[in-house]
Amino acid sequence: MTKISKGTKLRALVEYASGTGSLTGIAHKYKIHVMLFQMLVSAYQTYGTDVLFNPPEITPEFRVEVAHWAIANNASYTQVAAKFGYVGTRQIQIWKEIYRNQGPNGLLSISKGRQPKMTNKRKKPTKKRSTKKKLSLEENRLKQLEAENLELRIKNEALKLLASMKQRTKNSPK
Repeated sequence: MTKISKGTKLRALVEYASGTGSLTGIAHKYKIHVMLFQMLVSAYQTYGTDVLFNPPEITPEFRVEVAHWAIANNASYTQVAAKFGYVGTRQIQIWKEIYRNQGPNGLLSISKGRQPKMTNKRKKPTKKRSTKKKLSLEENRLKQLEAENLELRIKNEALKLLASMKQRTKNSPK
């Protein structure tokens, strides 16, 4: 599946919110899966742009809360998105399965990320490796700053778009 940028998702959400098209029409236009777009719309109506730019922190407690609430309320993914501002359908599905099979403790014991591969502890890093590591840390920081810069630019554009939409509605004849 193709990754869709936050900017594209935001444009689609703003277009849908302005009432210029149907949910499925806009989802197809921006090549966003209809179910994902429905979840995004639902979360956007509750949380605004935070759903894209400030998603909830995924903690063990958050996993338990989402899974418990979803199971207890027999909630759809769209309802979960509206309540929690989280749109990871596969993760929600996995959390619900773990919660049903192992209870809350199963979700509390999940560690983030992949398991590290076995490494040979006898090898000592050479200077080249440490230089690469230092460069990769600097490169990671640069990428992080570039991503933050892009996010801020997108937010700025979104605010401009919303302001222009509000201005148009004020100036339109009633």
